[in-house]
Formats: sequence, C-alpha cells, structure tokens
Amino acid sequence: MRHALAFGLLVLAAAGLNSQDKKSAPKSPLAEARLRLNKGNYAEARAEYAKHLADPKHGPAAAIGTATAWREEGEYEKGLAALTDALKTFAKSADLLAARADLAFDLGRWDEASADAEAALKLQEDHFLARWTKARLARDKGDTDSGYDQMRWFIRAYNAASQADKDIVDPDTLLVVGLAATENARWNSISNQFRFILREIYGDALKYEPECWRAELYAGQLLLEKYNRPQAVEGFDGALKINPNAAEAIVGKGEAALQKFELKEAEQFADEALKQNPKLRSALRLKANIQFMGGDYAGAEKLLLAAKAVNPREAITLGKLAACYVLQRKTTEFDALAKEAAGYDAKPAEFYHELAEYLEDRKLYLQAEGYFKKATELRPKYAAPRTSLGLLYMRLGKEKEGKEILDSAFKADPFNVRVANMRKVIDHLSKYTVIQTAHYDLKFDKESDRVLASFLADYLEETHEDLKKQFGYEPVGRIPIEVFNRHDMFSGRTVGLPDLHTIGACTGRVVAMASPTAQGLRKPFNWGRVIRHEVTHIFNLAQTDFLCPHWLTEGLAVQNEQMQRPLDWMATLRERADENTLFNLDTVMMGFAKPKDQSEWGLAYCQSQLYVEYLVKAHGQAAVGKILNAYRDGLDTGAAIKLACGVDKATFEKGYREHVEGVLKPYRGAPKKAKKPDEKPMTFEELTEAQKKNPEDADLAARLAEQLLRRNKANEARKLIDAALLKKKGHPLASLLKARLLVRAGDEDGAKELLESALKESPEDVRLINLVAKFHLDAEQYDKAAELLEKGRTLAPLDGDWNEQLVRLYTATKDSAKLVAVLKEIVSRDPDELAGRVKLAKAALEAKQFKDAEAFARDALMIDVASEDARNALVDALTAQGKDAEVEKLKKKFD
Repeated sequence: MRHALAFGLLVLAAAGLNSQDKKSAPKSPLAEARLRLNKGNYAEARAEYAKHLADPKHGPAAAIGTATAWREEGEYEKGLAALTDALKTFAKSADLLAARADLAFDLGRWDEASADAEAALKLQEDHFLARWTKARLARDKGDTDSGYDQMRWFIRAYNAASQADKDIVDPDTLLVVGLAATENARWNSISNQFRFILREIYGDALKYEPECWRAELYAGQLLLEKYNRPQAVEGFDGALKINPNAAEAIVGKGEAALQKFELKEAEQFADEALKQNPKLRSALRLKANIQFMGGDYAGAEKLLLAAKAVNPREAITLGKLAACYVLQRKTTEFDALAKEAAGYDAKPAEFYHELAEYLEDRKLYLQAEGYFKKATELRPKYAAPRTSLGLLYMRLGKEKEGKEILDSAFKADPFNVRVANMRKVIDHLSKYTVIQTAHYDLKFDKESDRVLASFLADYLEETHEDLKKQFGYEPVGRIPIEVFNRHDMFSGRTVGLPDLHTIGACTGRVVAMASPTAQGLRKPFNWGRVIRHEVTHIFNLAQTDFLCPHWLTEGLAVQNEQMQRPLDWMATLRERADENTLFNLDTVMMGFAKPKDQSEWGLAYCQSQLYVEYLVKAHGQAAVGKILNAYRDGLDTGAAIKLACGVDKATFEKGYREHVEGVLKPYRGAPKKAKKPDEKPMTFEELTEAQKKNPEDADLAARLAEQLLRRNKANEARKLIDAALLKKKGHPLASLLKARLLVRAGDEDGAKELLESALKESPEDVRLINLVAKFHLDAEQYDKAAELLEKGRTLAPLDGDWNEQLVRLYTATKDSAKLVAVLKEIVSRDPDELAGRVKLAKAALEAKQFKDAEAFARDALMIDVASEDARNALVDALTAQGKDAEVEKLKKKFD
C-alpha cells in the first residue's frame, strides 16, 4: 500500500472505482495502435484503430483512440465525429460518452459536455473521466464548493484503492487523479501534495506504461507553474523523447523560454507546436504573449480570438484578450468581454487574474493591482492572484505589504520558486544598512559597499535635481534604491528568478542594482550611468502613471546616461538605414522584446535615443514634458505627438529619418561606387559558375579566391589571385589575399610591399589602409602609421580598430596631446573603460587642466570606488583648485 493523498486532516473512506489488480494483463489487440498513438504517429494509429472499430469488445476503445489521434492534430470535429459514430453502435458505452464529454468540455461546449458526462455516470457511477469533466464544469461555472468537493472524490477513490491493496494501474486513470489532486492542492493550499503527485501518481503512470508521455507533460506543467524551470524542461523533454510530435510539450518548452525572456526561442516553439496542431489554444496564447510583450496588441488580439474561436469560454484566453482591449482602449469590447466572462463563471477569478498579469507586464501596475484584488475577493482560496499581488507590491516598493502576502503564500505553497526566492531576497535585504537622503532610501551591504553608498547617496540627489529640472516634475514619496552584493539576489529582487542578464533595473517604484563588485559579475561597470538610467525610468513612469511607452522611457534613459553612442550601434544603424529596415514608432518595441540578435537589441536603444534627440532638436525641450503628460492622459502615440509637437505621426517620422541621415553622415566615409550586378552576395556555387562565365572579371576571380581560401584550397585560390592581379594592377581584394598567403609563407616584407603598392592604386580602400598601417606600426614607423590610422579614422570610423591602434601608437611615441584626444573618444563611447579615464585624469593633471582632471577622476570612481589612482588624481585635482572642503569630504568617505 502506498502513502495516501490528503485533502484535509483526514483521509476519507472509499467510494466505488475503476481499478485493476497488479497482475500482468494479456496484451491487448489495440496495443500496437496505442503505442503508435503514444509515439505521435497519429495517422498510423488511426489506421490500426480502424481495424477494430466494429469489434464488440474493443470498438469503443478503438474509437476513443481514433478521436485522440485526431485531437492531437487539432481536428476536433473529426474527433467528435469518430466518437458520435461509435456511439451509434455502442450507445451504452460509458467510456465513449465520457470521452465525448471531455472533448466537448475542451471546446467550451458545456451543455453537451454536461449531458454526456451525466449519461456516462448513469451507466457507471464511478467513471473517472466523466467525474473529472463534471468537476471542471462546476469549477469553471463558479460553483467552487461543488467543484472542489467533486475533486476530493478522486482522492477518496485513490486512497481507498491503495488501502484495499488494489492500486490503480491504468495510466489514463492515474493522469485524471493527478490532475484532480493538483486542482485540490492548488485551490486548498495543500502544497505538500505536489511532490506526491509528481513522484507517485505520474511516476506510477510511467511505470505502468513507459510510453505515457502525458505523465511527463503534466509533471512539467506543474513544475513550470511553480517556476521550477530546469526540472520542468526535463519533463517536457521527457515527453518529447517519447512523442516528438507532442505539441503541448513543445508549448511547455516555449513557456519555459518565455520565463527567461527568450522571446525568439519561445516563438520558435510556438510555431513548431502550431505546425503540429494549428488550433492548439496554449500555442496560440504563447504566440499572443510574445506579440503582447512586443507591443503588438492587435496581433496578440488576433491570436487570442483564434483561441477563443476554438473554446469561447476558457478564462485564461478571455483574460488575456481583455488586456489587449485595455491596451488598445477598446472600452466597449472590454466591457462586453467582462460581461461574457461573468456569464460563464459566477466567480471569474481566473479571468481577472490573467487580465492583471498581462497588465502588470505592460507596467499598468495600478490597474493590475485592482484586478488582482478583485480576483482574490472572488475566490479567496485561489492562491495565484494573492501571490501575484505580493510580488507586485515588491515591485512598487510596498515591501511590508508584499512580505506579509508572500509569507502567507509561502506557507500555502513552498514549492513556488519565485515566492521562495523573493522571501530570500527580503531576508537578505533585512541585513542591509539604510542611508536616507532627501528623496531616497538607499539600502546596501555596509561590509562591501559602504564607500560606494557614500558616493551614491550624493549622486542620487544630484541626479534627482537634474531630472526634476529636465522634466518639470518629481515623483511623490520616497524612492527605494537597493544595491546588492550578489547578482543572484539582484536578479531575484527583479524577477524572482536567479538568471536575469542585466545589472540594474527599475521595477516600477524601486531601483535595484548589483554592486560593481557583486558576486557573480565578471567585471565592474559604471554605476553612475546605471543609476541615471534607472532613476530616469522612475521619473517617467511616475509622471505618466506607468503609461510611458517603452521607446520613450528607454530613449530618455539612454539620453540621460550622457554618453556618445557606441560605434557598434552606429554600424548597425548605418546598415539598417542603407537597407531601409530601421524601426519606426510602431515596431521599435519588437527590438526590445524580440530582437533577432544582440545588434538589433542595441539598435532599439539607439533608435529610441535618437527619437528623443530629434524630439528635442525639432520641437524643443518642453516637448518632452508635453508628450509625457499626453501619455499620462491616455493618448496614443499619434495623438501624443500631435499634442506635443503640432505635427502628425507621419510628419514626425519623416523628420526623424532625416535626422538619422544627418547623424550618420560622418560615418559614411568616402562615396562608394554603385555595385555592379555581379557584386551581390553569392553562394560558393554561384560564384564558381559566374567566374566560369566571366573568366576575365578580376572582381569575380578575387571573390572566388577568398571563398577557396576559407575552404583551405590555397593552390586553387593562388591561381585566381594572380590572375586577378594581372588583369587589374593593385586589385584591393586580390592584394589582401595575396598578402595573407605571403605572411603564411613567412614573407612579411613581400606582403607589406604588395599592400603599399595596392594602396597607391586605391588610396581610400579602408582594408588596405588598416593593414598597411599595422605593418608600419609593427615596424615602429610611427609617422607613416599615424598618417594612415588618422586617415582611416576620419574616412571610415566604423570600419576599423583605429582608436585602439592609435592608443598603442601615441603611447609608444609619448604624444600626450594626441593620446588624450583618442582616449576621450574611446571613453565617451565606453562607460566602463576604467584605465582610459585614469590615464585622462593623470594627463589632465600634467597639463594643469584641473577641472578636466577632476571630471575624469570622478568618472573613474564611478566604475571602481576602490581605485587608488582615481582617488589620488581626484584629490590632486581638487587640491589644485583650492577645493579643500571637498577634499576633506572625500577623505571621510574612505575613513
């Protein structure tokens, strides 16, 4: 006898049940069909089941298997038809009636489901699947007392079987017991049952049928619900190992990816699942989640309407759809949908919980709070909205209220990883010291970050006054700033999970930041830049009641970092501008939410900052405050631009593109010749064919040679290179490739001579300039190297490592003035470059430029407050300016 499932303090007596002895049963004639069904070979399974549809003994099971195979592919009507046809022959089959009831329930056809379930129970009072449908109907209609009393029936039945030493061995029955027990534990806060469900019930289902992939699936779904992502993924992988076509398991992996904000990966899983089952509601919702996070509310709405068409009553779909209506200001549609949801469910807590979750994702915290509370009021035992409310309060800095809720939630469900992690964070923070400034409560670890906190306290107030002037506004109330000595604690504070790949975050009313010396970080960073960025979010979100669009708050935040745009941003911007594929105001959010790669993510930040830059340049600083207030008042982007700038969105976008072109002008280099038709990108095979057709074309010969070298075919490449150089003296690409071969052979002098000759023929070829300059630099021919490197930096700043080479050169020649100029360029684009700032501070001291020295030294301390070189430079700069009081204040910070 196994341990019993509990649903309260007592384990009640047995009711009738459908169980089997543990004796090995003879192999069923349907075994082959069942195996193919479990393996995801649905067409083959249907063909096998078809052989037995008329069998008096096995016909009902064959029809159910056929319907299941159709169901897994989204052919729900065909599944219903298979069951209905079988009932014409087997009208008294409780199994067929229960199966049709289950499918009808899944499609939201509650009247049909209820009728079939009742009919099945009249034939067989203890039919598990029929009872499961009946219990879900009561639950979803809002009759929670009846619904959860019926859930307890399964526990009584399971326990009775165990006590009678007649353990349930049918895997399908065990799956139903597991689902019902999960519902009972979830809604009645009996969390200690989750482990039993996973190990015993689903474990037994796999023991009795190793191909029972749904046991792995349901285990994964339960673990993911508790944010135990690694083990959840193991469950989904286990299901897919058995059944590679298990669409629901593919969705599970997508949802796990979404928890990590891996939207691109999540979308790939959603698309894969929809190929298998185009009507799978969970896959449609997953894809809608991704669209929603990217700001495409209309796209999310379309997907959710598709899910609603499959099942019009499912609360999770309706709640998400309602959020889309809120974000699109479709008040009439929202009101109608809320009324519709209440018509289905007298206590629509799940509807309001899903609505609140979606709104919280979009930082509509106040509305989300209201709906979380409403869900809790409707169903007080429903833990999910209470837990979400506690986490929301932590976002909003209501830590006392949040702690009380999360402590209660943890007692009810200690398996929820986010709740457990957040409680660890709260306990961790309780050991921190607090400095109160005029506007901020700064928490930090005094053992590791005392000096940092003393600098940070002053900087917060400086930043506050600056932003207050800039926006004509300041947030009401005190603002919590939390500096963590461990990155995992920072991550836990931000998302409740340990693997957030960033160093600072604004959660709504709280700024959390990992210390530059935090455990888990690879290198320090400029904490001043991070603080300015995140505090800007605090201002923007407060000023707009959390309605500021992502592009605007990120653009303002990047603008307030007071840095030049990184060169890799500018390279991507130039490339996308040339391709005419820049983001616009309608699409830029996708760059944050679902970037194709790292460069596109950077482009979203770059373009957002450029939008702000253009807004101020074209319409004045006052336009920033106007557009923020417009968003606060609920205007959409077109109306907000019209109010703040006096132009429509199309005109604003046109002006913005012109501004971008102006910004890019210094980075475009020398005018390029129009490409010949044969210069388009070609595969190796296409190049080979083109070169055969045009053997006299030096460009094609050189391009093909380059591809051959990549394939380690040096001899063939050499022939083409020499042919290209014969046809065109100094051909740039051919010369570069020839030089590479000469270097490989040890003839560096020959390579240098060849490249210098080619450079005379093509004096503005950036690749030639770069390589010849490096040859001169290695040979310590500094004048020649400097001339070429400076030319390259001016001609094509994005197309070479000019600055790094110039630092090496001017350091070697001890040309301080030129070294300073290059270092200024580098640090202006790299906020975390410590050594360059220290060098600049020292150089400014030597030049007696004490104000500049002070600025560079202070900036260096924003990367490493423990840097003695930066501290000494700052003391010297302050002393030279007669700022003795500041020197004393600085020394006290380090005492």
